[in-house]
Amino acid sequence: MEDGLEARPHLYIHVPDFYCPEEETPEYLAKLHSVIDWLRSQYAGGAHLSATGRGIELLAEAGLTGNGPVPVTRGAAAEFRRRYPHIRVNTTDPIAEVDRIMMARGMTHEMSLLTRLIGRLLSPTMAGTLADAMGMESDRPGLSDDPLVAAAQMWLSERASRGLHIGMLATHLAVSPQTLIRRFRAKLGMTPRDYLRLVRMRSAQSQLRDTDRPVSQIATLIGYNDLKSFQQAFRHHSGMSASHYRALVRNGGDPLPSPSGAVGGSDFAMPLILC
Repeated sequence: MEDGLEARPHLYIHVPDFYCPEEETPEYLAKLHSVIDWLRSQYAGGAHLSATGRGIELLAEAGLTGNGPVPVTRGAAAEFRRRYPHIRVNTTDPIAEVDRIMMARGMTHEMSLLTRLIGRLLSPTMAGTLADAMGMESDRPGLSDDPLVAAAQMWLSERASRGLHIGMLATHLAVSPQTLIRRFRAKLGMTPRDYLRLVRMRSAQSQLRDTDRPVSQIATLIGYNDLKSFQQAFRHHSGMSASHYRALVRNGGDPLPSPSGAVGGSDFAMPLILC
């Protein structure tokens, strides 16, 4: 096939980040029309796609990202919106999904994207092994070996910043709330609500440790409508206030994990790649 692209269908294709001056981008993308058409046909044939950084633009050119959202850095957001005004951007979350497409904001998130894909397409255990081998950490517990519970974990983790309730999740998975809660307790020792709170608290801890965002902003970003509720939940999870936690970890302290954060199982946290 032209450009060395195989016509046979692929299970998975990854489009990496690339560099091109903004003023030369239209001409550069025009030269890749055969690649863009090929990506479109592969997706139509059932392939799972992923892209990092500006690689996302090839998927946008192919019309595969729909209305988004797509993860974009703050510095690149204005130009992306100008060129693709119909696509919603997300400058907060490093990884986003649209149907069978997974996108990462930059190269620093490629391994996290890859392990998530492995967990989704192949095996959660294999994904955990890779994460351990790479010394990677994640802000959520490992996926359960129960497919229903694992699907619920991913659904909750990917929507943790929104207002959610058990009925929405049960409807999405086509089971009763009682069945979902029973299987969640059996595998993880907690309810879906407890799991959602855990994911939010670990995200808050990560932002307190790695960013200078105000506590009130972090509370809003992880899905809390009022600061008081967040403060109560964080203290219950971590055994201290958010401000104390930030000061402690930045001074080299090692806060002990709260018993409420314990979960069964281990913590789980590419040129064009084809398979």
